Amino acid sequence: MKSTIFLLAMLLVAVSATAQHDHDHDHDHRWELPEEYTAAPATEFSRVGFAPRVGLAVQKGLYFEAGMSFDIYKIGYTAASEHNSFSYSNLRPYIAGEILIDPKKFLGGAKLGVEYIRSGPLVGMAAGLDVSHYRYIGREAWLVTPRLMLSFVQVEVFYGYSFFVKNQLTQWLGHHRIGVSTTINPRFWRKKRQMMGRYYDSYVD
Repeated sequence: MKSTIFLLAMLLVAVSATAQHDHDHDHDHRWELPEEYTAAPATEFSRVGFAPRVGLAVQKGLYFEAGMSFDIYKIGYTAASEHNSFSYSNLRPYIAGEILIDPKKFLGGAKLGVEYIRSGPLVGMAAGLDVSHYRYIGREAWLVTPRLMLSFVQVEVFYGYSFFVKNQLTQWLGHHRIGVSTTINPRFWRKKRQMMGRYYDSYVD
């Protein structure tokens, strides 16, 4: 288990090291718009940074997840008379630990995953993939789980189907996984509200 957690941590460090340094500060800039966008230009805010993540999932048993994600997100809007739009995207690699919520036994695991979210002001679509390793009293399971998600503001509701490389824990781990997850990123929430306010103001104008 220690070697698994160390491997996941090293992989996340490698991902974060590849992020561009110039995204470590807030910035607004103008996009080049098609000729038909003749009114106000678009504005975009982008940032990278770490954020805690938590989640609950059902996969035979009920599991609690806690970890750290590396958020690479953009929030933007166009303010043209006939082409107003608002959207944000988030590429989110992460590592997390997970435990089975059962006072009679301690079944824990570690996972490495990535998510991509594309959303409007309130609702959007997302997809993810994670690799997980669980262990309990000498037995273990390795699984790969692709997921489809609906994103509601900053909360993702997902369904995943797990493919097992090895499964000695069939009593507690099945193929189907349903859950909810979120990242705790107050700066993102504040900036999104600010950008949405600007967008709606421009739309009214």
